[in-house]
Amino acid sequence: MLRSRREKIDAETRPALARNITRASRLIAAQQWHLTVAAMKPADAFDACHGRYRGLREWLADSAGSVRSLNLENPSAGYLWRPDRSRACEYVADFERIGRRALRRPEWKGRLKLFNLYIVRGADYRRAIRLLGVGETTFEYWYRELKRAIGAEFLRTGLFPPSRYFCVR
Repeated sequence: MLRSRREKIDAETRPALARNITRASRLIAAQQWHLTVAAMKPADAFDACHGRYRGLREWLADSAGSVRSLNLENPSAGYLWRPDRSRACEYVADFERIGRRALRRPEWKGRLKLFNLYIVRGADYRRAIRLLGVGETTFEYWYRELKRAIGAEFLRTGLFPPSRYFCVR
C-alpha cells in the first residue's frame, strides 16, 4: 500500500518537476544568450551579419534559374545548410532595410551612399572611394562608423546572430 502510494505521488510530481526543469534551463539559456549578445561589439556583429548577407546574396543570384555543372574530379565538401529561398530573401531585405534606417541621419548622407555602393552593390574599394569623392582616410573613418552604427542596430533588432534569426519565425 505504501509503495503504491509513493509511486502514485512520484508519477504525479515527475511531469511537473520535468516542466520546471525545462523552463529553468530555457531561462538560463536565454540569459546566457543575452549576456553573449550584450558583450558582442557592434562592429563584430556587423561583420557576422555582412558575411551571411554576402553568402545569401550570392546564393540567391546563382540559384535564379541557372544550372551548375558538376566536377566529378573534385567532389563537394559536403552538406551546406541554406535556408529556404523566401527566408533568405527576407534576410537580405532586412539587412538592407535596417542598414539604411541606421544611417538615416541627414548629416550621414555620405555614409548612406557608402553603404549602398560598397556594401549593397559590392563595388570594389578603389572604385567606391572614387565614386564617393572622398579621401582614403575619410572612407575608412566612415566605414568604421557605419559598421558600429549598423552593428548596434542589428543587435537591437534581432538580425544578429544570423543563426537565431533563421530559427525564430
